[in-house]
Amino acid sequence: MTFARELRDQLKNVHTYAVTPFLASDTTQIDREGFAWNLEFLLRQGVRVIAVGGGTGEIEALSVDELELLARTALEVVGTKALVISCLPGNFRDATELARRYERLGAKIMLGMPPLIRGKIPADLSGVADFFQHISRVTPVPLMPYNTQGWPAEFFVQLAEIETIIGVKDPCHVPHEFFRAIQLLGDRFVWVGNKKHDPGVAHLRYQMGMEGFTSGQSNFYPEPELAIHEAAARKDWDEIIRIQRRIAPLEQLRLAHDDAAMVKAGMDLVGLTGGPVRPPRRNAPQEAGNALRQALETLGVGTKSARLA
Repeated sequence: MTFARELRDQLKNVHTYAVTPFLASDTTQIDREGFAWNLEFLLRQGVRVIAVGGGTGEIEALSVDELELLARTALEVVGTKALVISCLPGNFRDATELARRYERLGAKIMLGMPPLIRGKIPADLSGVADFFQHISRVTPVPLMPYNTQGWPAEFFVQLAEIETIIGVKDPCHVPHEFFRAIQLLGDRFVWVGNKKHDPGVAHLRYQMGMEGFTSGQSNFYPEPELAIHEAAARKDWDEIIRIQRRIAPLEQLRLAHDDAAMVKAGMDLVGLTGGPVRPPRRNAPQEAGNALRQALETLGVGTKSARLA
């Protein structure tokens, strides 16, 4: 299958992984209005790739119907202004059902969370390959697996045999395997990595073939993330190092606490709809929120009214 060049080019960008806002009065309900408002903010700020229902979006706490609601809302709000990535859970039955629903909604691409074990390579990766192969038979919608398991480069070669897989999302927990995979497969995939602000190594990952990166921080502070990608296009490595050094305190805070909770806290601080997380996750403690406020003020990120004026 030959994928449209336009889709491949769209993927070579900053991928904002949108949070899922819940009602403060009832976390069993999604705040659809707040979600739509957050998406509109991202569009105004120049974000052009938005993934909904992913890890930062608390996918493990969402039902099939809720994931469909997020995708439908995003596709309606965003339209042709940005690329929406709809996410599939690692559960076989749920992923199969959602893949069909996403196709009916008109989704252009899906992110696939791997089945079985998250954060660890399964003893037999053939089951993971079979999972993604099954999804590819359910729908022709292009697929982008998410390597949360630290796959060896040879497994990427195996995934390349599945025609609907257009790219991979790799958090670069094992960066040398990501590099080896790029060397083995070249432009077969679009290579989406992780920027890692502390230590700031985004320039090194671009140099080894990364073509875009994922971001939770861009939910509330997208400017530096977009600037990093723009600098990479110019091969201005010194500028990337400068930007990453400046925003490293934000990375430190997020690493010290629950990522989704801290992103939501940042959104609340700038006047967006972050709100609470769903159990068993816990909301950011007050001291973390205070530290985040101070870090944002140091960076020159304004108050709620100034930010959204």
